[in-house]
Amino acid sequence: MTEILPIETNRLIIRAFREEDAAAFHGWRNDAGVVRYTLWDFPYPMERAEAFAREMAAMAPFPEGQYYQLMIEEKATGVAIGDIGIGNAVDGPATLRVGYSLSAPAQGKGYMTEALKGLLPALIQPLGIHTFTADIDARNPASGRVLERLGFKGGPVQERRTLVRGEWCDEIDYEVSAEALRAHVLQ
Repeated sequence: MTEILPIETNRLIIRAFREEDAAAFHGWRNDAGVVRYTLWDFPYPMERAEAFAREMAAMAPFPEGQYYQLMIEEKATGVAIGDIGIGNAVDGPATLRVGYSLSAPAQGKGYMTEALKGLLPALIQPLGIHTFTADIDARNPASGRVLERLGFKGGPVQERRTLVRGEWCDEIDYEVSAEALRAHVLQ
């Protein structure tokens, strides 16, 4: 699976984690604004970021039944700006769950849509994907719009679904078939 990576788009490189990504990763994982709509622990200790970066750097890409995290790098600057989590068959065979985050300065620039447009179609054939899934905190409509630009359809709001840092959160599940995603991205 390593032959899939890196993936380049107009402005981005989607690549495997490196140990030296820990500081950048810690930056957005420990940013209260970025963390607001996630299940991550907050505060997020630097030691944990270092351990996670080491673990991801050593892991073979896209293990079945597990999550694998990718780094998003801005091509022009070489700066790590976000990450994408890929859950290969964690929801069942031929299904890929996706989650993502961007550093605050990288938000609102279309980077995540661009990254997912480059990455997800490239995973269909090598991983045998039939369906992509994601879920978002209902208070984060910008994340839903990213998914909708790729052809994902949102389901009904699941009220009080997850307890996050002492607060019940409503969530929306999203899904798209590999065929529909491919057709949507190629429009």
